[in-house]
Amino acid sequence: MADLLNPLAADAAAAGLIAPTWDTLPALLRDWTGQKPLLVCSGGTTTRCAAPGHWTLDMRPGFQEMELGEQGAIRIAAGCRMSSVLDHLAARGRTVGAGLSCLPGVGYVLTGGVGPLSRSHGLAIDQLTQIEGVWGNGESFNLRPSVDREWRGLCGAAPFLAVITHVTLATWPLAPLWIRQDTIELTELPVWIAEAEAWPNSRSLQWSWRYNATVDLLQVSEEPFQGSHAIDGQHQLPPLGGQSANDTRIHSEVLGLLGPAAAPRWREVLPELTALMRERPHPSCSLAGQQLGGQTGRVGWQASAFIHRDAVWKPWITAAWAAGDADQRQSSLGWLQKVWSLLSPICPGVHLAQLHEHLPWHKRVLQQAFGAYLPELRTLKRERDPAGNLPSL
Repeated sequence: MADLLNPLAADAAAAGLIAPTWDTLPALLRDWTGQKPLLVCSGGTTTRCAAPGHWTLDMRPGFQEMELGEQGAIRIAAGCRMSSVLDHLAARGRTVGAGLSCLPGVGYVLTGGVGPLSRSHGLAIDQLTQIEGVWGNGESFNLRPSVDREWRGLCGAAPFLAVITHVTLATWPLAPLWIRQDTIELTELPVWIAEAEAWPNSRSLQWSWRYNATVDLLQVSEEPFQGSHAIDGQHQLPPLGGQSANDTRIHSEVLGLLGPAAAPRWREVLPELTALMRERPHPSCSLAGQQLGGQTGRVGWQASAFIHRDAVWKPWITAAWAAGDADQRQSSLGWLQKVWSLLSPICPGVHLAQLHEHLPWHKRVLQQAFGAYLPELRTLKRERDPAGNLPSL
């Protein structure tokens, strides 16, 4: 399992990897009698692409093709990383919505797809024109956008329902982006949040709080602004906050939240957040944020499983610990929950870009991610994955 990118998944005592093909996948799911749920690896960044005693469907060996159609849509196989997709498109003068990290695979798209250009182009699920795959019960499908509940469920909750083999996404012409990186004093963060909430949709703010008193900023814009410099496109975006110099093997869990514009509320909780950051059990415990809004809010909440269309901010909390240190793991997960509780009134929603079935707050994150849509989603789950081959709802 050492080739899995995420250290926690790579170190898991997993049963092994299965590399399916389009021909073998339906029967594999239909007849599966092994440990459940089956887990899926595309890019390998999720902590749940492998787990102790579970088998992983490794989509990377058999699903690597990319095809750019005449109408400008790209068909992507499930084993492709977003970095490869961006490079492939850039060489052809096109691009597509992607996240701050280019390491994830198609799972980035299927869980919503928040990125620096979401304010002007919408979420990645809003760019989907076709989804192909196999339901948890072994039935194949090939769907295009519709009001059907199957399409809605796959757009944001696909990992619970099906194994996706291919997605087709609309693209747009490649154009330069303007970026600026800054390091600010912690007390300035609410000011920047307030300013960003008034920006045009062509510009977004990303921030990373990894240290006690300073915050790293990354502004991304489709138009020049003061102090910015140009890059060719998303494939050249720098990492948010830079690269960590710590080469110790670190395990981590990430929880993404969603909430509306609320700059004054951030100022109110800043003293308590500062105290919690000083109490971090491990230096890699962190808090970061990403701006949504604009086009992401112009799609009805009933159109997909991503119901938090009023969200303007996505903060995410990272709990980290040294591999094998059970006490530090418990302390770090407890720290994550304290930060979560403090931020819940500001950001009551959850973005399930990472699955948490193995953690005690799985039911809570499902409710906060899908809200009133959860009962309908569970009905779809019973129909399309009655044996529970895939992660539970």
